[in-house]
Amino acid sequence: MKSLFRNPIWLVVLFSIIGLIALLFIKDAENGMGFFLSCVGIGLSAAVVECSIRQNKIEKDNIRIQMFDKRYNVYTKLLDTITIIQRDNWDRYILLNENENDINKQMIFIEEELYKSVYLSECLFDKAVYKKLIEINHAFCGVARAYKNMVVSNVSNLKSPEEVNDFFSLLGTCVLSDSLTAVEEYNEALKKNFPKTYISMMEFSKEANAYVNFVLECGVLDDIKKYILVNRLDS
Repeated sequence: MKSLFRNPIWLVVLFSIIGLIALLFIKDAENGMGFFLSCVGIGLSAAVVECSIRQNKIEKDNIRIQMFDKRYNVYTKLLDTITIIQRDNWDRYILLNENENDINKQMIFIEEELYKSVYLSECLFDKAVYKKLIEINHAFCGVARAYKNMVVSNVSNLKSPEEVNDFFSLLGTCVLSDSLTAVEEYNEALKKNFPKTYISMMEFSKEANAYVNFVLECGVLDDIKKYILVNRLDS
């Protein structure tokens, strides 16, 4: 029964029934037929208006869904930049990954996706949030440059297979060690045996930590969360 009344055709039927009843009670056939046709016309007009209202609502709902998807995409791209920096198995990933280019591809992809999502989001958020996103994008560009410098430095400084093996042996010792001072020992050994590589890695670490702190302290994640709450989809 509910599905019947949700269908605009019921308006045509309703007004047609009203016109038909009037036709039966009006003695003047011409006036009765005119009233009947008028009722049918009103029913058709009401059905058209109802269809238009429903179509408009569907279009607005689609816009809300699209806005949610675009805003949520910005949120996930931000999280991707933090995740690749903060994941606790980052060093093990580099050590054990058979394809050394995978992490490089990830960094390039995440940098490009952040750039696109930020500069396409000007119409998705207010000016304050958009300004924060622009600043965050600039900050991550610094992280990407530091990462590139680190990779280039490693390639130029670790030229021979022996040097590469020594470097990964040192990293492996740190990763597999149960010592509470393993990281400090690794940094000291790296600084002593591979000073240029150590400097580039420290610069990358500095940029990465500064970026994460900036994102968390500026509160942009909480700002975007407000836009992707279900009860805020209309805004």
